[in-house]
Amino acid sequence: LIEYSDFQCPACASYYPIVKQVMDNFSDKVVFAYRHFPLSQHKNAELAGISAEAAGRQGKFWEMHDAIFSNQTEWSENSNAKELFIKYAGDIGLDIERFKLDIESGELKDKVKRDLNSGISAGVNSTPTFFLNSKKISPQGYEDFKSIIEQSISSNL
Repeated sequence: LIEYSDFQCPACASYYPIVKQVMDNFSDKVVFAYRHFPLSQHKNAELAGISAEAAGRQGKFWEMHDAIFSNQTEWSENSNAKELFIKYAGDIGLDIERFKLDIESGELKDKVKRDLNSGISAGVNSTPTFFLNSKKISPQGYEDFKSIIEQSISSNL
């Protein structure tokens, strides 16, 4: 299951608890991948993606993912979003100096850009966009998501 998402997107934030529930309930049957798709109108989305990847370098991508979505209203229109991401990094126990170096890394900016380009190539034109076994799906809520996944699992047995 691949999600193309923008950390600053309100629709992605509204899907966040649904996706978290899917991950929790199907972690033994489904591999979940997050792909960055920062929309140009969201000025802090790329930095949010870079921050999540920097946390990932310390083994805490998902913890930062959760912190970023949980606090979206705090940082999304904030001109000092970087300082807030650094605060979240501290809250989840990261080495702050290493985190600061990593978010300045061109390598992580390139990773976010590669995700964006792969989404464009896959036909993503809005967020969130989901693919299950390379097929684009449009679940409407948890029960729909659950049904789609269960059908896919049973058809692959």
